[in-house]
Amino acid sequence: MRRSRSAFAVFIPLVLFACDQPGPSEPGLAPGPGSERFWAASEHGGGPPASVVFYSARLGNPKIYVMNADGTGQQVITGGTGGDFWPDLSPDGRFVAFRSTRTGNNEIFVADLAGGTPVNISNDGGDDDWPRWSPNGQRIAFHSNRDGNYNVYTVNPDGTDLRRVTNDPVLDQWPDWSPDGRQLAFRRGMDVYVLDAGGEEQNVRGLTNLPTLDQMPVWSPDGRQIAFMSLRDGYPSVFLMSADGDTPAQPAINLTPKDPADAAAAWLSRAPAWSMNGQQIYFMSRRPSTGNDVEIFVMNADGSGVTRLTFSAGEDGGPQTR
Repeated sequence: MRRSRSAFAVFIPLVLFACDQPGPSEPGLAPGPGSERFWAASEHGGGPPASVVFYSARLGNPKIYVMNADGTGQQVITGGTGGDFWPDLSPDGRFVAFRSTRTGNNEIFVADLAGGTPVNISNDGGDDDWPRWSPNGQRIAFHSNRDGNYNVYTVNPDGTDLRRVTNDPVLDQWPDWSPDGRQLAFRRGMDVYVLDAGGEEQNVRGLTNLPTLDQMPVWSPDGRQIAFMSLRDGYPSVFLMSADGDTPAQPAINLTPKDPADAAAAWLSRAPAWSMNGQQIYFMSRRPSTGNDVEIFVMNADGSGVTRLTFSAGEDGGPQTR
């Protein structure tokens, strides 16, 4: 995955109990009667159990699911009304943040995986979306148009201390933390940018500069590369570039090229996410082999070894790992 995990070198089992109490820096989300049901871990041989979260519309309304790193053990972990999208696990594996329409508009929710009612931490009438935990678990970045234009914000996991990080007349979306937590990569206008995470509009610099759309950047765990979605080849595809940017001397590489015989409209790959060891990249994709359905795939970081992980009818997307 994209984050540095030095503070969490030992995996915390994802079998969590109601007697566990959140620490002082964690959201106070207590399980209780009638609460939503979250997962219990199962053993498998491909990494920590329940290490990938994603959303799926396989049962109708999109809900948050979990699966093992190899695609086994797929289970739904949220219920209720509305649709749930774009999940992200906290670094310690205790909480999941996601965007939901359960209150009537797009809001950011945080849920304790031991159970309980998800808590709305954005509480605004605007479009709040794409929550991403900081590497130390103390902040959540997201994008919102609450001030009339899309900008990037950060907030404590309990909804306090909201801070606006970007301030530009063009659209700012899809934030992702650097492994050291000091920077955020994001989309500005049609390109990928980075800036300091600690304050508004500090040390902003562009990483791409093409007339086609580049977005959804995500740092590799070692901080040396950034995977992102681009339309530069005529269809949405996952590209890889140096963290220094896409330059003529070191151009970005298309990791999910379409079959030359297929129409561009038949292919879509987006929302990349790194495995913790930096050796694989998860992504969502529609291609001829999926029958026009969006499914989740994983590939090696060089684009080889593409493997399909979901096979259900209805869109599966937004994979994130821990």
